[in-house]
Amino acid sequence: MEQQPFMQNNYRQENNFRLLTTKNNNFKKKLMYIYQILLWLSIIYTLIHQEILMFTGIFYFVYLIIELTSYTSSFLLNKSSTTSVYNKLKEIFTSAPVFKINCECYHYEKQIEERKDKDGKIYTQEVQVKQVTYRGQDYFPYYSFRDISGLFKIDLNSDQFKNKNYIKLKFDTIINFADSISFYDYQNFKNNFTNQNMYKDQRIDIREEFFIPNLSKNNLIKIKEEEPIYANFISFFICTILTFGVPYELLLDKISVEGKYQIKKIVSTRYNLNSIEYDNMYRNHNPSIKLGVNEFNFIPEEYGNIDKNIEVNLPTLEEIEKAKMYQEQIKVPIFNDISNNDCYDAAPVDLPTEEEINFHKKNE
Repeated sequence: MEQQPFMQNNYRQENNFRLLTTKNNNFKKKLMYIYQILLWLSIIYTLIHQEILMFTGIFYFVYLIIELTSYTSSFLLNKSSTTSVYNKLKEIFTSAPVFKINCECYHYEKQIEERKDKDGKIYTQEVQVKQVTYRGQDYFPYYSFRDISGLFKIDLNSDQFKNKNYIKLKFDTIINFADSISFYDYQNFKNNFTNQNMYKDQRIDIREEFFIPNLSKNNLIKIKEEEPIYANFISFFICTILTFGVPYELLLDKISVEGKYQIKKIVSTRYNLNSIEYDNMYRNHNPSIKLGVNEFNFIPEEYGNIDKNIEVNLPTLEEIEKAKMYQEQIKVPIFNDISNNDCYDAAPVDLPTEEEINFHKKNE
């Protein structure tokens, strides 16, 4: 039987809260500082001279869009208390990753359009217009999944949390197949889906989606009992309308610590990743939480599951042989939303070594 673990180590996997550095963020913030000052100067000048009223209005409108779609906005919209950290992480650990595939079938039709040249003369031009005739979607079924995010650990008594009220916690997501036969099954599923829809029109576009339901990427978590009355989205919205959005962000940054945590999921189409056999492989990566002196460990039902509605057939020797072509590909996550633009003390992603793969091949 083929078993290729996504990761296996003989130590407990700590996937700590990772502090973000300000290397790249400083440049963006400095640009907003300049924009904020220019907006104030533009408003003051407009109060004296009305001729740039339209320019100031556009300048102000862009400012509103930037601020209300900023990271600060998303954090405040996903604000929670310390007591909800356990429930929030438990919900994430329990959530099964979703594999969704979409198709769009279309063709191009020739149409005649009237246009004007630079002199105002009307002329006709033949253009190609895209006509979508069908859209479809399907979800990839798999037998089991397991969360291997490891230990979520935050030492609230450390100096970095001194005089801080909140944690700006960002979640990254890593999803991968636990074995090459699962990758093989997914490729067959994708090919069958494409073949079923490719003749519905002249052209077809296929789009794949991988995600964890109900996962908010940015979360503002309260870590102290006392809470400033201004730390909410309504206050931020009012400050932004009054052109004080950037000063509000500086105030919130002063009482917050920002960092990241990686959510890691693996799936298998043929094997139960939550069995005792696999638990020996991944026990060092079982999700758990440690907040100061309080530690929470989860039972298997809270970090993985199987789909009992799926009929599982162990792979044949022929399938195993065909799946070997994907042994290198499963070392790279099929979905990884870790941004290269964010600088932080990131935990390395452990991938299977050649020795680990060869060791487990003996059980084939």
